[in-house]
Amino acid sequence: MSRTPRSDDDYKIESLLNGLRVLEALEGARFEPVSIRRIEQRTRLPYDTCMRSLRTLKIAGFAAQTPQGWTLGPKFLTLSDRFNELCVETLKAGGQV
Repeated sequence: MSRTPRSDDDYKIESLLNGLRVLEALEGARFEPVSIRRIEQRTRLPYDTCMRSLRTLKIAGFAAQTPQGWTLGPKFLTLSDRFNELCVETLKAGGQV
């Protein structure tokens, strides 16, 4: 029994893509806190989708809520640090990043 080949698009999880768009929207100049309204503008997603994504990212440690707005959370920052370490080690070894 053979399967019909699927495209990458066939595997798309829309809610995951929306959550990643919200995560990207947390990046601001100097990583200042971002308001939910600004996240809506940046992602062009409805308020409820943004809020549900932010709350899920917060539970997972990838976003944090402050009185001034939303920022990247500790897990995202740890992941970023690990990536930076990999880049530095690669450059030291004479490779390219």
